[in-house]
Amino acid sequence: MNMLAVDCCLKLTGAALMIDGVISGHVQEDLGRTQTAELPKICEHLMASANLQWDNLDYIALTNGPGYFTGIRVGAAYVTGLAYASGAKIIPVSTLEMLPFTFRKENSDSSQKILTVIYAGHGFVYASCDGFLEAGEYSHEAVRDWLRENPDAVTISDDPERTGLDVVMTRVKPDVLSLCEIAQNKIDSSVSPSSLKICYYRAPQGVN
Repeated sequence: MNMLAVDCCLKLTGAALMIDGVISGHVQEDLGRTQTAELPKICEHLMASANLQWDNLDYIALTNGPGYFTGIRVGAAYVTGLAYASGAKIIPVSTLEMLPFTFRKENSDSSQKILTVIYAGHGFVYASCDGFLEAGEYSHEAVRDWLRENPDAVTISDDPERTGLDVVMTRVKPDVLSLCEIAQNKIDSSVSPSSLKICYYRAPQGVN
């Protein structure tokens, strides 16, 4: 199985190539506004280094949101085009799944209740806690209320300062290798490019 993984939703842009369950190469950089130009170059380099053609790809894993609007659109547009051209199927993975997975890899106590928050702007964040808080867009007040009711929860974010929440948080960087690991176990959830859905979780005035 050959899988290309692409992560563009948050500040870092990542790409990795997995061949038969083994990572053959990966890149994770802060590309800023150059994502559109640089992401194809990174992926082309990974494929060339492994002597693979695009039609050798079986799957393309993609973080499909929530996150920064431009990054989501760049990643989704690029991956969708690749999938149509190569015949590969897409494995979508939420950033709200990728960040706590990365945190658990780096921390021995995997039983912790983990609240993941991502900046959404205008006093709102995207948040989830597996089994305890449904993924969605929440006001700062709603998150604080939830934390008061769940004092044992650990709060993580890719960019704690930007969230605007005055609570203790652990910074967790986006990790394209975590995306690969998650995607390996979600092959049954793969979709055609025409069926790819993006997780914006955006409501007109937020959701309490």
